Amino acid sequence: MAINAGPLPVYLLTGFLGSGKTTLLSRLVRSPRFADTAVVINEFGEIGLDHMLVGKADDTDVVLLDSGCLCCAATSSLQDTLESLYYRRQRGEIPQFERVVVETSGLADPCPVINTLSADPLIARHYRFGGVVATADALHGMATLDAYREASTQVAIADRIALTKVDLAGDGAIQGVKAALRGYNANAPIRAVSPGTVDEDAPALFDGLRPEHLDVAVLKEAAPAAFKPVAHVLRYGIVSYAFRQHAPVTWEAYANWTRYMQRHVGERLLRAKGVLRWDDGSLRAAHGVRLVFATPEPIAEPEGAARATGAMVVIVQDLSADEVEQAMQPLGM
Repeated sequence: MAINAGPLPVYLLTGFLGSGKTTLLSRLVRSPRFADTAVVINEFGEIGLDHMLVGKADDTDVVLLDSGCLCCAATSSLQDTLESLYYRRQRGEIPQFERVVVETSGLADPCPVINTLSADPLIARHYRFGGVVATADALHGMATLDAYREASTQVAIADRIALTKVDLAGDGAIQGVKAALRGYNANAPIRAVSPGTVDEDAPALFDGLRPEHLDVAVLKEAAPAAFKPVAHVLRYGIVSYAFRQHAPVTWEAYANWTRYMQRHVGERLLRAKGVLRWDDGSLRAAHGVRLVFATPEPIAEPEGAARATGAMVVIVQDLSADEVEQAMQPLGM
């Protein structure tokens, strides 16, 4: 089999304690359809795969499961772990993999990991950031989201939400949780997962996330003459805004925007994600988390779209609507 010459996608799997992330990942790695995946476990004690790794470690703690999936404990920095996996794959020391899933601790703020995956130059040599999948509990999800800031942040910045324990919850409870999740994240598709759907979920949960992480319908719609940003007010002062681009952006304007965000918004920017139309005609994916912004990369035009306009979702904390609108002015939004 020829080794994939392009950068390999790296996905972040996050979710609060008790949200079903452990159970979901344990099922996924046993599916033959997940065979071309390497899973990086960021922290022992959190995931139910410890017994596969403890006592079987080599220099990178890599274990090949019967399904063909690779499991790896990150005993050093994430950068070093991914670099080691890549070169061992190149040398044929471990089976080829076509994607990497990085699992985080249930109590972790995922933003620093997103920064590492999307903006670290060492990782960018061989990998690309593929997006965030967050687990949410159909039984107790609403109570968890209301009670814990970390849980609401994990859901708010996700590109796809895996709704777990649907086999244990009634239809009314499931619909109620879905409605609540929409209040925290209006853009991410919600996928119900259960023991019976594991072969479909592996790798469907991760594949198909577009670089722009936006509903393609946003790009197909023509920009109105006086477009007003759509805001979704969340708990803990977290607000999600959707903007559509009015005019092509220049590199100078983009640089001015990133400087403004770093100086005036800073740590209050949980995530910026979207696509922008450049003045050279290109469409580029743009990502930012807190103080770090990845270099915008060209992407293909959405299928069936006529000269798509750009769009951006900005998720911020403790920032007024006026402050957000002012921050977006350099991009013509």
